[in-house]
Amino acid sequence: MNIIKQVTCTMPRFWWVLLLILIIPALARGADFSAQMIVKDGPKLFPGKIYVSDGKMRQEFIDERGQTVTIVRPDKKVVWVLIPPGRTFLEMPLTKKLPGQFLQIPPQAVNRHLIGHDLIEGYETDKYQVSVPGSRGPEIQTYWVAKKLDLPIKMECRERRFSLEYKAIKEGKVPDRLFDLPPGYRKATTPQDFDSAVEK
Repeated sequence: MNIIKQVTCTMPRFWWVLLLILIIPALARGADFSAQMIVKDGPKLFPGKIYVSDGKMRQEFIDERGQTVTIVRPDKKVVWVLIPPGRTFLEMPLTKKLPGQFLQIPPQAVNRHLIGHDLIEGYETDKYQVSVPGSRGPEIQTYWVAKKLDLPIKMECRERRFSLEYKAIKEGKVPDRLFDLPPGYRKATTPQDFDSAVEK
């Protein structure tokens, strides 16, 4: 069992991080924007930020255990998960099977239907409803896809009482430094390394 599988098995919070890694469909080339990110998981509310530039993505969010940063680099075919308090990062290969690549209306989704049009954060969106296989049977997911950005800016799953939405979207150039590993970070080589960084 590799480090990724070990960490996800022992740390539910880390699995939740992976569920948010790819919030945008295929990280469209040429898209440049930043936004506030609001995640609702049952009664819990988690604030965050997202930055996108020419296929690269950075997400920052805070939950009850602290801050986590994920950086997706399709050009390098890697995903970095950073724990700032412990100045530690975990590196994973970017593959199509990586958990979290789902807000691109999942490839396994069936019964995709256009059910309406809404104005979200000033963007005209197409509202889609799909059925996605889940561990407890099919679940219905709804996506609001912004026509101008060509990506979902809101997702909702009532069965899991989970939703994610972008707020205060700002189009424009994002600094390249946000998509690089910050200096002074240590690469985790075991689940214990990563776990101890989270606990600091």
